[in-house]
Amino acid sequence: MNGFMLGVVGAGNMGGAILRGALRANVMSPDQVWMSNPHTDKLKPFGDMGVHTTTSNLEVVRQADILLLAVKPQVLPGVLEEIGPCTSGKCVVSIAAGISQAWLREQLPEARIICVMPNTPLMLGCGASAMTEQGDVPEAQYRFVRQMFEAAGLVEILPADKINDIIPVSGSSPAFFFRMAARMVQEAEKRGIDPETALHLAAKTMEGSARMLLESGHTAAELERQVCSPGGTTLAALTAFDELGFDRMIGEAFTRCIRRADELGK
Repeated sequence: MNGFMLGVVGAGNMGGAILRGALRANVMSPDQVWMSNPHTDKLKPFGDMGVHTTTSNLEVVRQADILLLAVKPQVLPGVLEEIGPCTSGKCVVSIAAGISQAWLREQLPEARIICVMPNTPLMLGCGASAMTEQGDVPEAQYRFVRQMFEAAGLVEILPADKINDIIPVSGSSPAFFFRMAARMVQEAEKRGIDPETALHLAAKTMEGSARMLLESGHTAAELERQVCSPGGTTLAALTAFDELGFDRMIGEAFTRCIRRADELGK
């Protein structure tokens, strides 16, 4: 365990999940953490764990060596205006979608910046996070931040200028999978199948398919071909994907997601 003090601004779902995962993995102890939020009821569960809690963002910044900004992109500019003068020499970690590292450097010129794009499965300890390269962050602090996110899932390192481009791959994509699962269940229910049964089968199939992608050593295209028998049911289903423009739809979803991320960062 290291000797850094972690400050967490925001006690919402993502900030709370990141902190809980790190505490479970003994990346830090509760007394090494300060957390702020304007609502004391959200802070109470963390105070009960032994975390220092306060409604003052400035107090958290003063106490922290490493600062995790776990607030929504719309709220972030106001938070930065408040805490900016106190961040000199500190490592500041942002998880706000669409907020670029370059923009954060302009707002906090004397801080060391890391951007991380996590996703909501992190709340179950099986997230996927994209993290910007080390840059001017000291090695020990960078390693600590990586360990903090690895405690709740996979971490991959990306150049800072690719952090928006990865959002539809891992940040927003849980919603893509949820939308597909919901539609599959609706179609099954139309055909007289119990929706709970259909949901269990669809979700478990998604889980198993993900494991095959990660563990089989085959590409997605190779695995797709393995499921498709010539003249069979799967191939018949995939003709609808082709005829109705599935690939074009995914491409357009990526374009719109990244465009919105770029807009948020301006």
